[in-house]
Amino acid sequence: MTATGPLPLHLRIKQMLEAGRDSAEQITMTETRKSWIFLTPHHAYKLKKRVRDDLQDLTSLSARLDNSLVEIDLNRRLALPIYLGVVKLCEDESKTLHLDGPGQIIDWLVKMQRMPESRMLEEMIAVPTDQKALGPGIDRLADTLVDFYKSAPRSHLKATELVTILQSQQDLIAVVLFDPLFAAHHARFSAIFTAYDAAFDRFFSQYDVRAAQGWIRECHGDLRPEHICLTDPPLIFDCLEFNRNLRLLDPFQELAQLGLETDILGAAWIKPRLIDAVADGLGHKPSQDLLDFYQVSHALLRMRLCLAHLLVPEPRKPKKWLPLALRYCEMAERLLGARS
Repeated sequence: MTATGPLPLHLRIKQMLEAGRDSAEQITMTETRKSWIFLTPHHAYKLKKRVRDDLQDLTSLSARLDNSLVEIDLNRRLALPIYLGVVKLCEDESKTLHLDGPGQIIDWLVKMQRMPESRMLEEMIAVPTDQKALGPGIDRLADTLVDFYKSAPRSHLKATELVTILQSQQDLIAVVLFDPLFAAHHARFSAIFTAYDAAFDRFFSQYDVRAAQGWIRECHGDLRPEHICLTDPPLIFDCLEFNRNLRLLDPFQELAQLGLETDILGAAWIKPRLIDAVADGLGHKPSQDLLDFYQVSHALLRMRLCLAHLLVPEPRKPKKWLPLALRYCEMAERLLGARS
């Protein structure tokens, strides 16, 4: 059976990993927008999809290898123990798949150590008893982030140059939000964009100062609860690896974004505790206006990512995305005071 035969490659990989295992050691397979993840009892393997969009092209074997190596390199900054390396996926003359040979290399897998699911921030927030014990973990997370942000490389771009990245993202957001499929919500989305544009000049004057002071740095880029494991020390993984410009952030931008996510999950106490702890460690704290603007920008981004799922021919979990997008919409409205 070849990769173009009856079974797609991700199912063949699952079969390969299951071969020779005890029945109790089942392989769990999950799908993301750009990857297939295979979970064994002790490890996780990530297969990059052969996708191309406005930000990334993974259609060639060499591009997927390069992306895998960049992912490992960057994520070892904050999760060194779990990123074990890149593994060759080979196919022999009988069309049997093997990890690290024999045969011809047909793809690459990122190999990771599995983390305890019970210590994932998203999971701990969902369990009331765990949430009560979260405080020390959040404090350790703050310590880790303070050290990370202090040593993160600074951007030498000026604010006028940096905002072109933000404006480009806003253009991509508008394309999705104002797609005809979401016409019933266009008046609401338009009110948010109007309020956002009105707040932009006030934001830029503060952002200009932040850039001039060297506070725009190469950060994680995708700091969310599902990317944080509150072990001791905490592990922060799955950074935004494919575009350095999108990792050029104010550290408090990342913290505000994470805080918005924990607010939506029902743990509103985390955001002020984490931001204040990091502010103590870094010796300063931006204005609340700036933090609010960072949250609005993130809410709009998350709206785009949610709704974009519904614009593909066969969306995954189609009932999930519009309600979730509208939750981010509500957050943006509250922060901006915008209603259609």
